[in-house]
Amino acid sequence: MTEYSSILVIFIVLGGIAAALFISARMTKRGVGQVIAIFQKHNAIGIQQAKTVDELGLTPPNLMDRFTRMRDYKQNALGILVKADIVQTTEEGKLFISAQKLAELKSKGIGK
Repeated sequence: MTEYSSILVIFIVLGGIAAALFISARMTKRGVGQVIAIFQKHNAIGIQQAKTVDELGLTPPNLMDRFTRMRDYKQNALGILVKADIVQTTEEGKLFISAQKLAELKSKGIGK
Protein backbone atom coordinates (compact mmCIF):
# COMPACT_ATOMS: atom_id res chain seq x y z
CA MET A 1 0.00 0.00 0.00
CA THR A 2 2.86 2.43 0.74
CA GLU A 3 4.19 1.82 -2.77
CA TYR A 4 1.00 3.28 -4.29
CA SER A 5 0.98 6.26 -1.94
CA SER A 6 4.59 7.06 -2.85
CA ILE A 7 3.72 7.01 -6.53
CA LEU A 8 0.70 9.20 -5.85
CA VAL A 9 2.85 11.75 -3.99
CA ILE A 10 5.34 11.81 -6.89
CA PHE A 11 2.52 12.45 -9.40
CA ILE A 12 1.09 15.22 -7.23
CA VAL A 13 4.49 16.92 -6.92
CA LEU A 14 5.15 16.63 -10.66
CA GLY A 15 1.67 17.98 -11.37
CA GLY A 16 2.31 20.96 -9.10
CA ILE A 17 5.60 21.72 -10.83
CA ALA A 18 3.96 21.47 -14.26
CA ALA A 19 1.13 23.76 -13.15
CA ALA A 20 3.60 26.33 -11.79
CA LEU A 21 5.57 26.33 -15.05
CA PHE A 22 2.38 26.61 -17.11
CA ILE A 23 1.08 29.55 -15.06
CA SER A 24 4.45 31.32 -15.22
CA ALA A 25 4.60 30.93 -19.01
CA ARG A 26 1.04 32.23 -19.42
CA MET A 27 1.69 35.24 -17.20
CA THR A 28 4.91 36.05 -19.07
CA LYS A 29 3.05 35.85 -22.39
CA ARG A 30 0.42 38.20 -20.98
CA GLY A 31 3.21 40.51 -19.79
CA VAL A 32 4.67 40.64 -23.29
CA GLY A 33 1.35 41.87 -24.64
CA GLN A 34 1.11 44.46 -21.86
CA VAL A 35 4.64 45.75 -22.52
CA ILE A 36 3.94 46.09 -26.23
CA ALA A 37 0.70 47.93 -25.44
CA ILE A 38 2.66 50.31 -23.18
CA PHE A 39 5.08 51.09 -26.01
CA GLN A 40 2.14 51.78 -28.33
CA LYS A 41 0.35 53.93 -25.73
CA HIS A 42 3.45 56.07 -25.20
CA ASN A 43 4.18 56.13 -28.96
CA ALA A 44 7.67 54.66 -28.48
CA ILE A 45 7.71 53.40 -32.06
CA GLY A 46 10.96 54.16 -33.86
CA ILE A 47 14.23 55.55 -32.63
CA GLN A 48 13.06 59.18 -32.76
CA GLN A 49 10.27 58.49 -30.23
CA ALA A 50 12.38 56.35 -27.88
CA LYS A 51 11.46 56.71 -24.20
CA THR A 52 13.21 55.97 -20.93
CA VAL A 53 12.06 53.17 -18.65
CA ASP A 54 10.67 55.80 -16.27
CA GLU A 55 8.70 57.51 -19.03
CA LEU A 56 7.19 54.17 -20.01
CA GLY A 57 6.34 53.31 -16.41
CA LEU A 58 8.35 50.09 -16.52
CA THR A 59 10.64 50.75 -13.58
CA PRO A 60 11.33 47.67 -11.48
CA PRO A 61 9.32 47.55 -8.26
CA ASN A 62 11.12 48.44 -5.05
CA LEU A 63 11.59 45.94 -2.25
CA MET A 64 8.45 46.96 -0.37
CA ASP A 65 6.31 46.64 -3.52
CA ARG A 66 7.70 43.16 -4.12
CA PHE A 67 6.54 42.06 -0.70
CA THR A 68 3.13 43.73 -0.75
CA ARG A 69 1.97 43.13 -4.33
CA MET A 70 1.56 40.19 -6.64
CA ARG A 71 4.42 39.44 -9.00
CA ASP A 72 4.59 41.72 -12.03
CA TYR A 73 5.67 39.81 -15.12
CA LYS A 74 6.22 42.95 -17.21
CA GLN A 75 9.87 43.19 -16.11
CA ASN A 76 10.47 39.61 -17.19
CA ALA A 77 8.63 40.25 -20.47
CA LEU A 78 10.68 43.40 -21.14
CA GLY A 79 13.88 41.42 -20.63
CA ILE A 80 12.70 38.78 -23.07
CA LEU A 81 11.77 41.40 -25.67
CA VAL A 82 15.16 43.11 -25.32
CA LYS A 83 17.03 39.80 -25.68
CA ALA A 84 14.92 38.91 -28.73
CA ASP A 85 15.89 42.30 -30.23
CA ILE A 86 12.26 43.33 -30.50
CA VAL A 87 12.69 46.18 -28.04
CA GLN A 88 15.83 48.07 -28.94
CA THR A 89 17.93 50.50 -26.93
CA THR A 90 19.52 53.78 -27.95
CA GLU A 91 22.96 54.90 -26.84
CA GLU A 92 21.30 57.02 -24.14
CA GLY A 93 19.52 53.95 -22.75
CA LYS A 94 16.08 54.81 -24.13
CA LEU A 95 13.81 52.03 -25.40
CA PHE A 96 11.75 51.72 -28.57
CA ILE A 97 10.14 49.20 -30.90
CA SER A 98 10.70 49.56 -34.61
CA ALA A 99 7.59 49.88 -36.77
CA GLN A 100 8.66 46.77 -38.72
CA LYS A 101 8.95 44.62 -35.57
CA LEU A 102 5.60 45.92 -34.33
CA ALA A 103 3.97 44.99 -37.64
CA GLU A 104 5.49 41.49 -37.41
CA LEU A 105 4.16 41.05 -33.89
CA LYS A 106 0.69 42.24 -34.89
CA SER A 107 0.64 39.80 -37.81
CA LYS A 108 1.38 37.02 -35.30
CA GLY A 109 -1.46 38.21 -33.06
CA ILE A 110 0.80 39.62 -30.36
CA GLY A 111 0.19 43.18 -29.17
CA LYS A 112 -3.16 44.25 -30.52
